[in-house]
Parts: sequence; structure tokens; C-alpha cells
Amino acid sequence: MNPPSGDDFDHPWLIERIPEESLSRYRKAMFRVRSSNEPLVILDSLAEMQEILHQIERAAVEEARAQGATWSQVAVALNRTRQAVEQRFR
Repeated sequence: MNPPSGDDFDHPWLIERIPEESLSRYRKAMFRVRSSNEPLVILDSLAEMQEILHQIERAAVEEARAQGATWSQVAVALNRTRQAVEQRFR
């Protein structure tokens, strides 16, 4: 069985910032999580997804800032303090 071929990442700013290879790896890892009965396969896939989600999170923060969002607004969206968000993403 192959992962679905639909493009779940259709935000232009996301496609510009994250290589297609990473987005494809995410799709494949999600497919493995959904289709495997093996906990170690699932854990490995989740670790890969988490790595890619960190890239996507950074891209989303960059885009939010480019669109004029303040650090405080980004912090609220991430449920973190402004200081923590600014330190991590600045």
C-alpha cells in the first residue's frame, strides 16, 4: 500500500519554506503510523514527523511575523510565553 498522493500542504508560503522532500517524508511517516500495528515502527515514524513539524512550526512563525503578527500573538497561538517564543524563533 502507498501513502495517499493528495497534497495536504497547499499553503504557498509553506511550500516555499519547506522542501517537498520533507513534506513527502511527513506524508509517508503519517501513513506508517496509520497502517502499522508495530509500536516501534509507529514510534520511529512519530519521531520523524516531530522533526518535520518543528520545521513547519518555524515556517509558520516566520510567515506570521512576515504578515505582521507580534511575538505576543505568536506566543498565544503556541500557548507559550512571549519570551520563550521570541528566544526560540528569533
